Amino acid sequence: MSTPMIGHRSGDYSDLQKRVTEKLQKLAYTANPILISASSGSGLMEGAIRCCTARRAIVFSVGTFGNRWFEIAQGNGVPADKHEVEWGNGLTADMIDQYLSTGKYDCATLTHSETSTGVMNHLAELAPVFRKYPDVVWCIDASPRRSVKIETDALGVDVMVTSSQKCLALPPGLSLATPPPRRRSVCSL
Repeated sequence: MSTPMIGHRSGDYSDLQKRVTEKLQKLAYTANPILISASSGSGLMEGAIRCCTARRAIVFSVGTFGNRWFEIAQGNGVPADKHEVEWGNGLTADMIDQYLSTGKYDCATLTHSETSTGVMNHLAELAPVFRKYPDVVWCIDASPRRSVKIETDALGVDVMVTSSQKCLALPPGLSLATPPPRRRSVCSL
């Protein structure tokens, strides 16, 4: 803060952005680009569900932040259904398969670690179901980035969203997402 500001169109800024992005890619276990937003995680959750839903989204909720995905969809006129499990329980592969097998949905959202209930969904157990439905964009709110290893690319997560104030232990006001190049035709995030 005691040095002159770096111009946002300068080579110095481009170098800084590159270094930050490369480190964030390692943190997210992804080769995909990292999108950094001056918003809370809700800002990129909104971007994800708006940009990745062409027909209808299914929101899988295990608590408050799962319900937040649904509120964002409703507030933005995104057609969505919600499957909410009893608080304190996690999602199962069968629950997800039940919805995705209908062919009704092109976007599915879930929260990895639900702060309000303490439930952590087991992404490795859910990933095979999502792989069965390659036309469905899988978006996760992944708050515990450093406390739990989430291998975004290996799991096949299409869009991972997290916030700076979570396990990154930074001040609030920044959020990160991994928009997938392989899904650009479906997801315009």
